[in-house]
Amino acid sequence: MKRILFTLLSSALLAVVHDAQSVTFRGKVEDVSGTNNLFFVDCTSTQLTSLAFNLNSFVGQQVAITGDWNGSFAAPSVNVTSIAPALETYEIGGGADIGDFSNQSFVAAPGTFAVGLLSLGSSFAPFQGGNGVIFLDPTRVVLTQTGVVGGSGILEIPFFIPNDPALIGIDLIGQGALLSAGAAPLLTNPDCKEIDD
Repeated sequence: MKRILFTLLSSALLAVVHDAQSVTFRGKVEDVSGTNNLFFVDCTSTQLTSLAFNLNSFVGQQVAITGDWNGSFAAPSVNVTSIAPALETYEIGGGADIGDFSNQSFVAAPGTFAVGLLSLGSSFAPFQGGNGVIFLDPTRVVLTQTGVVGGSGILEIPFFIPNDPALIGIDLIGQGALLSAGAAPLLTNPDCKEIDD
């Protein structure tokens, strides 16, 4: 499992070869309340802009995006050149209370191998080959989970949140990779929950 995590994260870092590049990924579009046309990928610090699309039309929706990334890890921004509604492929389900279980849920074709990642911070690293973006801070990944999607097309993997009061109020950010035989890994949309007591 650690080898899979290392391969995913190192492939993402190797893909960053120049200051700006085209990226493709999934995520939910959110706006910033009280602002005029300020948009982000939900659960991340990645800003979205577009001269071609009115992003207000996509607020609250899961979408597939292609755009031009500004090359910044500290303040990532993507100018959206293509956007379309997409299915949610990953979710952190249940509560996020310390000392209790939550779960990572995946939606994919039966037989797909799923890798779930959780982190206490966000980042932005394009995945080699353009099949997504890793939105998790690789230095703060705290858990990995794997499994195979069953006949229903849904896989739920439970995970335990340590009973540590220092975690209360921290955002737990998750994302997954879906691997099918003969196909490049597909990175899911990110999701997040605030850890509670």
